[in-house]
Amino acid sequence: MPGAAGRVASVLVEVGDEVKTGDTIAVVEDDTYRVQIKQAEAALTSARLNLAKMELGSRPEEIAAAQAAVELARAALNDVATVDDNERTQAAAALAQAESALRSAQADYDKIAWAGDVGSTPQAAALQQATIAYETALAAYNLGTNPSDSQLAPLMLQLAQAEVNLALRIEPFRQVDFEMARIGIQQAEAALELANLQLDETTIQAPFDGVIAELHITKGSRVGPQAPIALLISQELEAQVEVQESRIGQVETGQNASLNITAYPGQDFPGVVTSIAPVANKNTRTFAVAVTPTDGSGFLRSGMFADVSILAQENQNTILAPRTAIIQGEQPSVYVVNDDNTVEQRDITTGLFDNQRTEILSGLKAGDAVVIAGQPNLIDGAKVEVSNDPRVAE
Repeated sequence: MPGAAGRVASVLVEVGDEVKTGDTIAVVEDDTYRVQIKQAEAALTSARLNLAKMELGSRPEEIAAAQAAVELARAALNDVATVDDNERTQAAAALAQAESALRSAQADYDKIAWAGDVGSTPQAAALQQATIAYETALAAYNLGTNPSDSQLAPLMLQLAQAEVNLALRIEPFRQVDFEMARIGIQQAEAALELANLQLDETTIQAPFDGVIAELHITKGSRVGPQAPIALLISQELEAQVEVQESRIGQVETGQNASLNITAYPGQDFPGVVTSIAPVANKNTRTFAVAVTPTDGSGFLRSGMFADVSILAQENQNTILAPRTAIIQGEQPSVYVVNDDNTVEQRDITTGLFDNQRTEILSGLKAGDAVVIAGQPNLIDGAKVEVSNDPRVAE
């Protein structure tokens, strides 16, 4: 399975080729992946420069400008909030002058107030103007000597903003900001590493030693991680056999075995038990055992069927008898032929066995002649005639 998607630039193997682990099977065009690497490198450089800029902090001229803004805002606030004696005297004089003018206009108006229709007279207009001038002077006096909150609030806000800006210029970043910048560098490094890994995936390599059994691509084909491009068969063959639960205790890794292949009748291929499943198949209650051939791999092919024999135990210098000689019952027995050609039924103890022979642990000695056919027709002490043909017995 390819790890990268794209168009195949070249195919370096053919069906039947032997490859080693790491050999290149095909190459995918890598232009897009190289561009992604450049982008990742640029992002990493940017993240590192951003941290370096943060560590430098603000420029001296930026701090100086922020300090000047604070001083200017503080001066503006003090100018409004603080009234000196000269300003207070000037405001009081203007108020006194307006009050005097108002009294004079009132006196002139009072002289004609007894006459009817005096609202349109010059005295009435003068009184109105003097009243307005007095109220204006009174308001100016009050504002000049006691600034209101509406006057001070904008100036106080402007000063606070200038002080905050100065603090940010002196210490523009907190520890958490530096940690976030370092995390940004780590993310950029990971992105670059991923881009390099994706570039490496454009070279499709053999994951193990084997033979190319199928090839699904040609130069110019489009490939992706969802579809296989080749079937690679390992040359390290093994036979999978199922062993019954009752016999799994006789099987161990390292035991010798032999394989009989249908394609090569009469020829046994040696092998060895290499693995035993730790749990039984829940449906068959058998254990999967792997037997690896140790010779003849040039003849064996993946997918062949084999009859497997596992040498569970081996005893040296033991007595063997044909399995056909043994009469099965509560106590196994055989008919032994005496020198006078009479037969004796003798109880035996059996041991290991294969398809043709059984180990005799007791009851027989080497050289004893046993009957291998016709036992149902015999009784203890019967006279027999020995024949080499097992189908004939008397």
